[in-house]
Amino acid sequence: MFWQGLSDGADDRTFLIADGRRYSYNDVFRLGDALFSKVDRAIVLILCDRSPETVAAYLGALRKGLVPMLVDGELTRHSLERTIGAYTPRYIVAPAEMTLEDYAPNGRLGTKALFERSSVVNTSLHQDLALLIPTSGSTGDPKCVRLTANNIDACTHSIVEYLGMTGERITVSLLPFHYSYGLSVLHNTIFARACMVLTNKSILDRSIWQMIEEERVTDLAGVPFTFETLRRIRLSEACLGNLVCVTQAGGRLAPELTRHFWQYFADHGVRYFTMYGQTEAAPRISYVPPGQAIEKLGSVGIPVPGGRALIAETGEPIGEGELLYVGPNVSMGYASSAQDLEKGDEFQGKLYTGDYAKIDKDGFITIVGRKKRFIKLHGISVNLDHAESVLKSGGLDCIVIGAENRLIVCIREPDAERAQTALKDNFNFHPSVARVVVSEILPLTSAGKPDYVTLSERFL
Repeated sequence: MFWQGLSDGADDRTFLIADGRRYSYNDVFRLGDALFSKVDRAIVLILCDRSPETVAAYLGALRKGLVPMLVDGELTRHSLERTIGAYTPRYIVAPAEMTLEDYAPNGRLGTKALFERSSVVNTSLHQDLALLIPTSGSTGDPKCVRLTANNIDACTHSIVEYLGMTGERITVSLLPFHYSYGLSVLHNTIFARACMVLTNKSILDRSIWQMIEEERVTDLAGVPFTFETLRRIRLSEACLGNLVCVTQAGGRLAPELTRHFWQYFADHGVRYFTMYGQTEAAPRISYVPPGQAIEKLGSVGIPVPGGRALIAETGEPIGEGELLYVGPNVSMGYASSAQDLEKGDEFQGKLYTGDYAKIDKDGFITIVGRKKRFIKLHGISVNLDHAESVLKSGGLDCIVIGAENRLIVCIREPDAERAQTALKDNFNFHPSVARVVVSEILPLTSAGKPDYVTLSERFL
């Protein structure tokens, strides 16, 4: 597996750059290995930030054969305790100053400590279980995806192949490591023995772009929010001159923005990839080859090498219906508590994505919307993702939520009147079932996706 050491000298290369300090692969491996040198196979919950300590702890756990569970380092105390209660992990990696009931420090890694559970709970782990990633990001829901080492390795190999990753590339941690897309960028970097610049800064912090320029970053990865922000920021010619590859995933970007960024980066010799995936696929399912981006505008591309896309209802590679993905990167299934960790492979290489899609004669996939994001308004099926996309294409910054006979457009105060007009102009929804509400903020999850849950709890 790519997280094991190489004997050709590649592990002497610079792996991480953080706060002006450089760490080789061997440096990071030694730190992680030392942290777990005296522990047995068990669950290790890692409170993640984008620091060398988090990376070292994660890789040390994988190399030791432990099962890391990656959670948001900013989780509320209540959410963290809920997750600990569900899985009773033997070990926790957390800030050294933290106090955790029934856990005591048993090792140190920079600003982090390894905490060991005082009252050990024996948990049976399936022999193939290698990694647990929560499905809900920062909401604190303990439901996790169960991944094997082969899932991770197969997916990373596919991505590195189509991105053409080499050891000369320099990535940057714009996305959290507890988020499968952000973790995938880390995996790609390691597989190619490339370099990653670590930062916890927001993309709204202008100093991050100066750092990206100074460190000669070649690869950027972002979610729709990243690119909506990028359109308002003028990247320097030096920054653009260093770039080799830009990837977008984590949600649908409006086709006109895709066209804009494809052209913008192409004009500077940079390859721009639209990608699609789910945590359950470790996490990549498809990508759009840059040369076909305009021809297939709006599509999420073709399956990654080694994978297949089918319509679930028919089993055919062309048509319309729920997207079924088949490949070696499909996870074993889910876990909601420690009792689920001894389960075997429930998915058997088949992932029913829950996305309604069209697959054309060339094998390109277009996501129509989430099955769960369809509602009925007076008996008529309405795709909330489509409604949101139409309004956004008209220049509105909005989030659309809904339930049976209720569709709500959440908007900021200055756009309220324009939203009312756009709603009437684009759709014939009866006023009794569709309305505009003003929200002080349009919340995003830690992964940069619209936070539908928070807005639904407030307005539905």
